[in-house]
Amino acid sequence: MIKQLEYIAKTIEQLFQYVDVEIQHRQPIANKMSLWEVCVHLAQIPKADLLILEGYSEEQMANYYYVNTPVSIDNAKKLFLAGIQELICLCEKLTKEQLDKKFTTYWKSEYSTAEWLMQIVTHLAHHRAQLYQYLLMLNRDVEIVLFR
Repeated sequence: MIKQLEYIAKTIEQLFQYVDVEIQHRQPIANKMSLWEVCVHLAQIPKADLLILEGYSEEQMANYYYVNTPVSIDNAKKLFLAGIQELICLCEKLTKEQLDKKFTTYWKSEYSTAEWLMQIVTHLAHHRAQLYQYLLMLNRDVEIVLFR
């Protein structure tokens, strides 16, 4: 899982480099997130999903998102990388018992820690693909391999 997180993080960081002020507020698909909103969401996911694992309430999460809203692509990249680093550090020290431990999210879904970590990986991969597709739709020549 750690190798996959590292690869996903590397490719998301590379995709962020294709985002510039000329296109960042474009919305390639009507009624969906803008390119910038996808970047903000990706930047927030690693730490946010860790806080959910820690049992943060809906109100606490809303505060996290409000306080940790990047204002530039460089800021988004830093927030994302800090969250990924914290997530990987956690993964490296989890025991089998900790991975099996169950918790309930603020929206009342139950997961084991291992299941939640898998959710984080798929969440990141989903929005990475979304960012990749948006960049292609905005005529950026993206040369990144998403899977190896």
